[in-house]
Amino acid sequence: MSGEHKYVLMGWRLKPKLALAILFILLLTKVVAFVLRGPSPLIWDANYYWILGGSVAEGDWLLTGHEVAFRTPGYPWLVGSLQRLTSSPLWSLVCVQAGLWLATVMLAASLARQFVDDMRAAAVVLAIAAVMVSSLTYVNAVLTETLFTFAVLVHLWFVARFVRQPNVMLGALVGATLAAAMLIRPVAMLLWVADVGFLLVSRWAPLTPEKHQHCWRRTLISVAVAGVVTLGCVTPWLARNHAMFGKWMMTEFVGRNIWIVTFQDGSGAGLPMPTSDSAARLKSVIGQAGWEKLRQADRWRETWTVSKTLTRSGLDDAETDQLMKAVAFDAIAQDPTSYAKKTIRRWLNFWRTRATELPEPLSVLEHSGGGFDGQTNRQEIVKQYFAGERIWGRQVAIIDTALRHRASNSLMATTLVMVLSGLATMLVVLHRPTRAAGVWFALILAYFSAVTAVLEIPGYRYRMIVEPMMLIVIAMAVVLLIRKWDSRRLAR
Repeated sequence: MSGEHKYVLMGWRLKPKLALAILFILLLTKVVAFVLRGPSPLIWDANYYWILGGSVAEGDWLLTGHEVAFRTPGYPWLVGSLQRLTSSPLWSLVCVQAGLWLATVMLAASLARQFVDDMRAAAVVLAIAAVMVSSLTYVNAVLTETLFTFAVLVHLWFVARFVRQPNVMLGALVGATLAAAMLIRPVAMLLWVADVGFLLVSRWAPLTPEKHQHCWRRTLISVAVAGVVTLGCVTPWLARNHAMFGKWMMTEFVGRNIWIVTFQDGSGAGLPMPTSDSAARLKSVIGQAGWEKLRQADRWRETWTVSKTLTRSGLDDAETDQLMKAVAFDAIAQDPTSYAKKTIRRWLNFWRTRATELPEPLSVLEHSGGGFDGQTNRQEIVKQYFAGERIWGRQVAIIDTALRHRASNSLMATTLVMVLSGLATMLVVLHRPTRAAGVWFALILAYFSAVTAVLEIPGYRYRMIVEPMMLIVIAMAVVLLIRKWDSRRLAR
């Protein structure tokens, strides 16, 4: 079908492959421009990931030298591998992440084309991605977002193939890619629920007529293989946490997250400290003087202030998180209505929140002045903010302009994208041949937005994870509308 169409690009009618090639070159050029802007400083999370990567580079693949329960090893494995194998690991990491961003877009284009069997869907994905800039700022930062988004798309690509033709090999790849995503960010651990929903709905809304001929026995065996492979891949990390903290777990971070949304004002519920045994224990661990100091300054509402105070008081990382979780749950139990209202608000804000804060590269920070706390000595900047690594940075005027006027920083634009994504998903679900895929993407979008609403203060860095899925459903909907228009025009 795709070969019958010609695309209009900047006024020229082009064959599909040529149009896609031009869009790909535009994307590649934009990605290179972002790389040239230089790395973002190694501060906060970025600095800690770099430190964890250093441990991996020295052979500590399970990070047993770090008594930390709120991180997983997937991203440090990438960082550490590049530290071990390359002479300029920061440069290599930015280049790798740039390639991963581009690969993510291509996977999204492939999935969109696959579900509607039309090259125009791939063209729509690439065309929209060509003007996207916010998510690309993360390729310059030592943060998990780019790798995690890529891992999720690779997983979805294998799931789509598995649903079309289940077999043991694809089942193993589905399991391995799910495990990889979980080891980068544990939030992916329930992604399999959406995958199972896709598999089940596909039996009533098959992608192709021959789908009913699938052998359920082979499908179930393949699903079991996926589960076994997933468990097998994450077991070493589970065993590490059990040995260090006495609990089989991917990570222990819910307590710190739930503390934010329970006690923080604004998007958080702003609840008072509960009167409960867990709250009494927390105050006891901190000590009367320490707690009074936190209370008077109202700093007990700050997650990391409380977390660091508890660990300094003798609790390990997992015990700290568990105690904070117990206190937050007690507070929610005493006023569930306020928490529920703010959760609904956070769910809405997940889609509408503006991308106000993005990672800034070296070129922007140097040009703005004072970007390094007033430090101007290049050698000191490299030592303090880039771990002594090779740095580079060049201003790219067109990229800087695009970022200043980015749509993701407009509440009206983010609201419009939310509405369009919702309508596109509904259209894809209502169209019988694409119904299974539509339900699948609806479940994925609902899952990530719900988890974020329950556990996090919404920010762009959480929404950017689902942008490729939003691109896919919008591209599919555009093609379905074009087909409907064409059919009506031909019927006249």
